Amino acid sequence: MLALFRNNQFTTAILLALYVILTHLGALLQNVALPEGTIENGGVLYQAWFAWATKEHLFLSATAAATLVFIQALTVNVLADEFRLLSERNWLPGLFYALAAACLPGFLFVSPPLVAATFIPFVLRRLFKAYQQPKATSLVFDAALWTTVASLFYPPAIFLLVAVYFGFSIMRSYSFREQVVSLTAVLTVTFLGWLWYFWTDRGMDFWQVQFGDLIGVYKFDDVKFDTKTTILWVLPVLFLLTGLLGYGTYMFRKLIQTQKSVSVLYWFWFVGGLAVLLQNKPHPAHIILSASAMGIFLAMSFSTFRRRPMAELFHLAILGLVLFIQLSSLYSPLPTKPL
Repeated sequence: MLALFRNNQFTTAILLALYVILTHLGALLQNVALPEGTIENGGVLYQAWFAWATKEHLFLSATAAATLVFIQALTVNVLADEFRLLSERNWLPGLFYALAAACLPGFLFVSPPLVAATFIPFVLRRLFKAYQQPKATSLVFDAALWTTVASLFYPPAIFLLVAVYFGFSIMRSYSFREQVVSLTAVLTVTFLGWLWYFWTDRGMDFWQVQFGDLIGVYKFDDVKFDTKTTILWVLPVLFLLTGLLGYGTYMFRKLIQTQKSVSVLYWFWFVGGLAVLLQNKPHPAHIILSASAMGIFLAMSFSTFRRRPMAELFHLAILGLVLFIQLSSLYSPLPTKPL
């Protein structure tokens, strides 16, 4: 199957769309119940635009989620191609983003972090374009702006501003003037969001929704390490280890710009995962903030396989586990209906 995506033809986008449908098959067939906590912690824009995404509209939510993931996979692939993150241009980054964005049942429905993840490739593009740019004021403003807009859908996405800060510091000299510009973008988006709530006599509600439960401490007391949980977390842990162990491979004999871009991806990968732990009741679906970096890392790892049949075998094994988790009634129970 990977052979079908080892090209840079535009028509391969059709195959990518079919792949997204395949990886979301369990939710589209309504064999997956919406996990508890998936749609919690929504920001002001999520509550305004996606309040319909509840248990009563699972098929619509699953369809919208698949559409979002397809758009995200396209932007991630364009990002990897534009900045030559892989040795050759192909559709593997988009494919592996779609795979990473379906490895947990909570990823299969519209949720605050899934919507916020849509903006991350655009932020990364602004960061990558800043490499050795003598003037990057507009890039700095845009990166901070889109990150803050993402937080209006999912408040913990505001922590990605840390990754943005270190990202610009890696790509170029990040002057104090540009840092002020970045802060201006954050304040502008926040003020406009508050003004909308203030206009409807809900000014205090804005601060509660966006910052009321922003920081907490994750308590591991409620975690149950049974067989179901173990199998459910096999793929996220595998993807995590792939990113950790592949650092040397990603950097080996790469251009300086590519090495810096990979370092930026690691910051987004790390901060996106850390943001999950800075909450009182985090949900596994929230780690999708790291999926952009994770998809590119997986594509880079599979591109280095000397034996392509072995890469195909590993990919099919991962895809099979994804579909098993979705379609098996043991892990994806159908919601019961009263007689």
